[in-house]
Amino acid sequence: MAVEMELVGVKVRIPATTPVLILREVDGDRRSVPIFIGGPEAHAIDLAITETVTARPMTHDLFTDVVAGLGAEFESVLITKLVDGTFFADLVVKNAAGEQTIFSARPSDAVALAVRTKIPIFAEPELIEEVGFVDEEDEEVADEDNMVEELRKFLDEVNPEDFQP
Repeated sequence: MAVEMELVGVKVRIPATTPVLILREVDGDRRSVPIFIGGPEAHAIDLAITETVTARPMTHDLFTDVVAGLGAEFESVLITKLVDGTFFADLVVKNAAGEQTIFSARPSDAVALAVRTKIPIFAEPELIEEVGFVDEEDEEVADEDNMVEELRKFLDEVNPEDFQP
């Protein structure tokens, strides 16, 4: 059964300065899956994340409009496999009659469409086992967030009398 993923973002890894699409498990071990993508693809995803409106439709926006205009809708994205350093994805589209069609897609294009149409992103469990990792930076941020929340809770519950001898 496919594992639901969330888009963490697109990061640039130094020194190569190659954009990396980061997906993370919504539940479970919260492992991240890094997918190297091109600059234009990173830009397309960033436009979708920031909901930037352009003067003319970008390719992914046009594709979204065409699919909707044909009475179909995007249903989900599935990151399927990694072969010789190349990731593969499926884009699931449902037509007006409710029939699904699966299209092979580059993960970057599929994610750009998923962000625009707010559809879920999934990954095959075998792929996550192969390339997934727990991002220690994310763990540190989560730990800091937990500490801040605990401090807030303590401050909300503490009374001045608690500090008197």
